[in-house]
Amino acid sequence: MLDETPAKKPRVCSAGDTSGGDAAPADRLSTLPDEVLHHVMSFLRAWEVARTCVLSRRWRHVWASAPCVDLRVWRLGRHCAPPDRFAKFAYRFLLQREASAPVGTLRLLSSPGYGGHRYRQSPPSDVPEYYSSDDVDAWIRAAIKRRARVIQLDGHPKETYNGFWHANIVSCHLKVLVLSESLLSDRTLRQLSSRCPSLEVLDLKKCSLEGSEISSASLKSLTIVECSVMQDLTIASPNLLSLRCVKPYHRAPLFQNMGSITTATIMLDDSFLHVGYENDNEFIHKTAHDEGSDSDCSVENDPPYCSDSCSDASTCEFVEILTDSDDEQCDDHGQGPDHCKHCKCNHGPYCYGRRNRFNVDKILGGHNVLHSLSNATNLELLAGAGEVILNRELKTCPVFSYLKTLSLGEWCITADFYPLISLLQHSPNLERLFIELKLYDDDDTEEEMEDSTRLVGRSFACTRLKIVKIKCLEYEYKVHLLADLFTDNGVPVEKIFVRRQSICHYIKPVA
Repeated sequence: MLDETPAKKPRVCSAGDTSGGDAAPADRLSTLPDEVLHHVMSFLRAWEVARTCVLSRRWRHVWASAPCVDLRVWRLGRHCAPPDRFAKFAYRFLLQREASAPVGTLRLLSSPGYGGHRYRQSPPSDVPEYYSSDDVDAWIRAAIKRRARVIQLDGHPKETYNGFWHANIVSCHLKVLVLSESLLSDRTLRQLSSRCPSLEVLDLKKCSLEGSEISSASLKSLTIVECSVMQDLTIASPNLLSLRCVKPYHRAPLFQNMGSITTATIMLDDSFLHVGYENDNEFIHKTAHDEGSDSDCSVENDPPYCSDSCSDASTCEFVEILTDSDDEQCDDHGQGPDHCKHCKCNHGPYCYGRRNRFNVDKILGGHNVLHSLSNATNLELLAGAGEVILNRELKTCPVFSYLKTLSLGEWCITADFYPLISLLQHSPNLERLFIELKLYDDDDTEEEMEDSTRLVGRSFACTRLKIVKIKCLEYEYKVHLLADLFTDNGVPVEKIFVRRQSICHYIKPVA
């Protein structure tokens, strides 16, 4: 059938076979329904799936209707080596599938990998290239023609895939599109918005977006992680439920008509948000795909600290700090800005622990971000100290009537706590608050905060607040100031928890 399958199949006995000799054990796997076998095949690469046709008569045609087609290639890894003439194999594999069987999921790479780690070295001179970008284009078109519901394309970190520049992404069946290291033109974004009426999940990682709008009535989940936004981009999706916008480059998107949002993560770094920024992609984040994983190309899920669980060893009640503070002193170990180079914060490569000092007029985009998220129930607003966009939008802060869980970064901890207090004043039903402090203390900021700790007009009423959880390093002066702020506004000290990165030396609370 296919070039890479063995010529001889093994003898397999049925459950009732009582013939003598060295009989093979009963083949119980073959008695499973097609749906179960197809699920098993979804963990295999396409060339491994093709080889199952020789196992028995039962398996002869099962592969041809398997809904998952995985064409991801690595030279080394846990999977069997791919065929040498891979492009030819892939074309035949797609052509010989059952014509009526849809391609549920297509997984592929924009170019093959070589060596123990993908893209870490050039291919050996004696190893032929498996396929070209033209082949990738053809396979995507074939999958769309076969009513593909999910397409996952993992791109090359140093070679932006531009196959979507002229491609027709028109499908009534496509529901999930996951892309990385790809270039999306204005034409492509318009097609995704208007010519893919079933598209519900759009996941873009390290892509270049050269269009003006993502406007889809069907879209429910949108992820934009470290993408280059090359021109003013408006995101308008009235039925969007989940948004994740992490460290956009050049400019932040403009958000509008997003009244259905329930969960959102916004993580910004002003140092990337200006015209002169150049993203050279020299630092390649290692993902599960570097090891030939069967992961589904989803964006990284960092270990969450924003949970109600306070049973881990590094979390304690703030009242314990009050008890121990008379006996313990804080030493200055000289940790400064360079400490963040070795941080182990939850957001890994998306660390935002730095003080930004940029001209407000040069920071691009991000307009209307808070108003667009005003109906959210779960919200993360993460950025470093001095961040421009969130502070700018806070001047017209909306009321977050449905907000239950709020996670904040260092940007909201100023000398007078204005950003934090403003958000709390506009979140009347808040139940859980998580604050992640930056990675080092600043002596000047500490003096400013000490001078302003008794400012009047810092009141807020969060009568439904159940937990305040503060994450910090092994000593943070601001923890005590925050605790004073909350207790002064009626939050019982028993509801305040502190999670430290390492063994703590506690500071005596401010009198």
